[in-house]
Amino acid sequence: MQQPPENPEQPSNPYQPQQTEPGVSPPPPYQQQPYTQYQQPYQPPMQPGMYPPPQQPKKRNRALFWIGGGCLALIVLGIIIAVIAVASAGHVVTTTINNAAATATAGTSSSTSTSSSSTSGNQVSKVGGTITLNGVQATLVSVKTHPGTDVDIPRAGNEYIVVHVRLHNTTDNEVDYNVFDFHTKSGTGNITDETFVSFVNSSDQLNSGKLAAGGSVEGDIVFEVKKGDHQAELTWQPSFYGNAGDNGWILGL
Repeated sequence: MQQPPENPEQPSNPYQPQQTEPGVSPPPPYQQQPYTQYQQPYQPPMQPGMYPPPQQPKKRNRALFWIGGGCLALIVLGIIIAVIAVASAGHVVTTTINNAAATATAGTSSSTSTSSSSTSGNQVSKVGGTITLNGVQATLVSVKTHPGTDVDIPRAGNEYIVVHVRLHNTTDNEVDYNVFDFHTKSGTGNITDETFVSFVNSSDQLNSGKLAAGGSVEGDIVFEVKKGDHQAELTWQPSFYGNAGDNGWILGL
């Protein structure tokens, strides 16, 4: 049997320190880090028939639940109130419109009837006659001449007249009346306002105001006119847009 050689060649050690040049420090030898084995925590084996304990359900926050429910109830209540309010407003508007339409229709019918009978065009009457405009009747009851006084002196060739008029509201509504709705118109077309004098009792004078439905008022108005003007008229125009010289009574001076 063949024997192995006495001095076989040993394999070279990779970690054998290498020869270094003179004056250079050799590198430090390699040190292997110790190995640390990870160990899991010990868990006892589960016995047969055993189950993991059930997880406890999470408790609900009742406060949040009640708050959310309350908010939802308020929203629903607000919607219901809004719907009721809109419905009520619509009913009120409809009722108002219907009432207004009915009133306008009745007023139009009344005005049409009155206008066709006694308010069409320029009306001319005489002392004692009645003129009706928009449901209001105006009657010239009397006309008297007055020479004046030491204080109240008419211009040369003129004289004062005192007219007594009566107004009656035949409508179902309240109406305004005004003494400045009356004028005198001369035979030449000169239209003048009333004259303020001291010889007429103020309690007898016609003023301005309102007439309730079915109400009436009467009083005196003084004018200065030309003597002997047989065409002179007392005129009455209660409409702001009408002509002051329309609707008159021949004074018969």
